[in-house]
Amino acid sequence: MRYTFGPDARPAPKFGAGVGLRSDFGSNVLFPVNMYGSLSKEWELGAKVDMYTYNQLDDIEASVDFGGRYRMGAGRYVELDGYFGLNRNNGSALVLTYGKDVYLAKSFSNSYEARAGFLDGVTGEDGYVKFAVGTTPTLHFGNRFLCMIEITSSGSVGHVKDDFMVDIIPKMELSFGATRVRLEFDIGIMKEENNDQKSIALYVMTAL
Repeated sequence: MRYTFGPDARPAPKFGAGVGLRSDFGSNVLFPVNMYGSLSKEWELGAKVDMYTYNQLDDIEASVDFGGRYRMGAGRYVELDGYFGLNRNNGSALVLTYGKDVYLAKSFSNSYEARAGFLDGVTGEDGYVKFAVGTTPTLHFGNRFLCMIEITSSGSVGHVKDDFMVDIIPKMELSFGATRVRLEFDIGIMKEENNDQKSIALYVMTAL
């Protein structure tokens, strides 16, 4: 639940857009589309529409995420996302994020992120708040190619045992001028009821 395609802390272009596709290697496919813009050096706003298909194309669920990010300098930012279902009663959510991007060397950086989600769209009917923390070490090969591995864990207050998840997400990103192409593999490593799913995603993002 975010208006971007991931915890991307690099400075955004004045205006940008992206499209993507994510599959769980079955009949369920996600098609996200987003747009964002920088109001100033500190402020960024955006929106993303997620369209899910289940089993067949006439079974489509859509949701929208409106969000904003405030950059506090030194690679730090705070972000607020509002998530709403469009055509089904799949709940709403508010997600607050704090992130930091650190360059440890010219060709190596690491980003950290902590998130808290509220309302039934993310916590479920009986939940209060869901937390997530993650880190993404990144190797930079010049200005055109990145290799990343995101490690994220999450869990809900009151449901830690049943709802605790860990995902490992290797990523590769190639830049062509103002356009970036990213390939991701999401590997859920917990037991079946705690997210052992696998998925693959492809995103294309460009400055407008």
